[in-house]
Amino acid sequence: MENRIYLDKVPRSLKMKKIGAGHNGKCYLTNKKQVYKEYYNKGIDDEITDRLTKLNYEGFTFPKQLVIVDGVFKGYIKDYVEGQTIDSLDRTKTNIGDFLEALKAFETQLMEFSYDTELDVCDLNLHNLVYTNDNRIVNIDTDIIHPFIYPITNPYFENLKELSSSLQKIFLDGEFKSRELQQLQNECLVKGFMRPSTFISRALYRLDGYADINTIDDYEQGLVLLRK
Repeated sequence: MENRIYLDKVPRSLKMKKIGAGHNGKCYLTNKKQVYKEYYNKGIDDEITDRLTKLNYEGFTFPKQLVIVDGVFKGYIKDYVEGQTIDSLDRTKTNIGDFLEALKAFETQLMEFSYDTELDVCDLNLHNLVYTNDNRIVNIDTDIIHPFIYPITNPYFENLKELSSSLQKIFLDGEFKSRELQQLQNECLVKGFMRPSTFISRALYRLDGYADINTIDDYEQGLVLLRK
């Protein structure tokens, strides 16, 4: 499939319904149930976006086709992902076990992406991470991924640290009685040496017998018991 579409103007078929907006553009649902992202700034460089169209990693929705309007890079088309962003989940109904398995899978996918490409996943915010209807986690905002701006020894640790920071408020927040949990939290948030799923798993282990943990909300309430 050609990774560029050349148009005289943006057709209605690419803008059937507005589904979101960010700091650099708006997203629309197309007539083919894909996503068209249109940038505010027509002068944005398309070189990185063009490179991203050639990537294919599970857990990420990369741009598929660049949209060129009247000779100017206007935006791109990518796959639509059905589900809810993590920050909008009903945590009283979302099973913590299912979510934890999805998180473990995403961490592995992030590792493969990081080591293969050595690129910085700059925006792993919870509103960019979708928990899908079939219990997967997918990063839906990948257009600002770029090479690290300073020398690093381990791109995976840097990206993992970004993921932990995003998950902190719900899953890793506070000061804990357990030295083990405090150390794991530090290794997640400061060093990026540890997967956030490891912290969650150890916290669940310590809560076993103290509380009935089924949902993410149950887990959050359980963390209160583990804090100082």
